Amino acid sequence: MSQFAGWLAQRYKVERPLSDYEVAAGFDKLCSFKISKPIDQGLIAINSTYMEYVDRHFDYRGWAAMWGALMIALVLAFAAGMMWTLWQVQIDGERVVAQAEYYAVGFLVVLCLFCAGFAYWMLLGRDIFRYQYYPIRFNRETGMVHVFVGGQRRAISVPWKDVYFYIGRDKPVGPDEGHTYDLRGNIMRDGIVVHTFAVGSDSGDSLGVSLASWEMIKRFMESGPGALPFPPLQLFTSVEPSFRNAFIIHISSSGQGMVLLGLPITFPWAISRYLTMKLCRKPVWPESVLADCRSRSGKADGLKAPAVFGRVKQGPTAEAMMTYWSESVREAKALDADLKAQIYGKAVV
Repeated sequence: MSQFAGWLAQRYKVERPLSDYEVAAGFDKLCSFKISKPIDQGLIAINSTYMEYVDRHFDYRGWAAMWGALMIALVLAFAAGMMWTLWQVQIDGERVVAQAEYYAVGFLVVLCLFCAGFAYWMLLGRDIFRYQYYPIRFNRETGMVHVFVGGQRRAISVPWKDVYFYIGRDKPVGPDEGHTYDLRGNIMRDGIVVHTFAVGSDSGDSLGVSLASWEMIKRFMESGPGALPFPPLQLFTSVEPSFRNAFIIHISSSGQGMVLLGLPITFPWAISRYLTMKLCRKPVWPESVLADCRSRSGKADGLKAPAVFGRVKQGPTAEAMMTYWSESVREAKALDADLKAQIYGKAVV
């Protein structure tokens, strides 16, 4: 499942030059494609100074915890069952337990503990006891990009011009799986990639949606919020760690007409997401970033993420926003074939 690249699989490679694909998919090479309706994917705050997005994997949180916890529970249950069986045979005195049997059970228990540790390292531990999301902030007044990374470093702050933005893609895991695309940035130093991050939610199999997402950020950074074709701008993505939001995000992820069929997976996923969010910390920007993003004009304008995912103010404004959203997605996807022809036509694999 290539949508987990950069998180659970296919870790982003750094300390390298740009690949042929990254060069071909750079937005500087795609400037001939015109987008009239930019798309908001994962935007959680916007004002006259900065705009802030969630990271690419925010919508998938809880998935690793769900499968990691299941795998750990199964292998530990198997280990406990083996030890219980051996103990019962010894207590009942039905037969003498051979020393080789103790060694065999001991080996299986150690193997199970190793598997449980591996599942925690690869799945569960990458979802819980971390941050609820890893935001990316674009400050147009100072021309800085701030990427929250957590840990002791907290955030990486670089000039806008030092980030190479392009349509990111993930290598399919299975033979029948296509590429998943997103809006990605490489932080460059002397022509070498030193850090990679992805902005907002992924675009599925559409290159055009990633291009339309980039168009919104580019217009904001180069011309300000007045260059965006809004109102009626309203934010959809909510970062509130509530069960209601977990339910909305994952139960609806199966799509219209598939909600009931998807419940065996999506309902446990929603519960796992809720528990994961409660076991994670809210990201807090370091003071250096907060100082950089304070409005020079003193204005306190803008929009923040709603408390409920997808909750927009009803009325003509909401209707106009939903109409705009459907039209922008349709316009973006209409460019997919031409984008693929240009990018992949350069013998990029």
